Amino acid sequence: MVHKHLQTVTIAAGSGASNTHPIDGICRFIYIEPTTATTTYKVNFTDEDSDTVKSWDWTRGTMRDFTPLIMHGIYTVNVTNSTANEDFDIKLLVEEKR
Repeated sequence: MVHKHLQTVTIAAGSGASNTHPIDGICRFIYIEPTTATTTYKVNFTDEDSDTVKSWDWTRGTMRDFTPLIMHGIYTVNVTNSTANEDFDIKLLVEEKR
């Protein structure tokens, strides 16, 4: 089964975050889109122990990543250093394992 995590995060003071529900599976797709196509930002993906699983430096516009990431528990997508305070759409597609 594929689980979708969809959330709109409002960035304030250059940062914002989105937490997932508890997940046990493989993240197949990460999609982050700011409202403005010229917005530049950084992203990091952390587990429930606050360990960084993956990070992306200085993305401009929409970010798409198809790198498979094993997930177990609650994860946080942190958007930081944004050049604009605006809404970001965040989508994760996770293939759940049970």
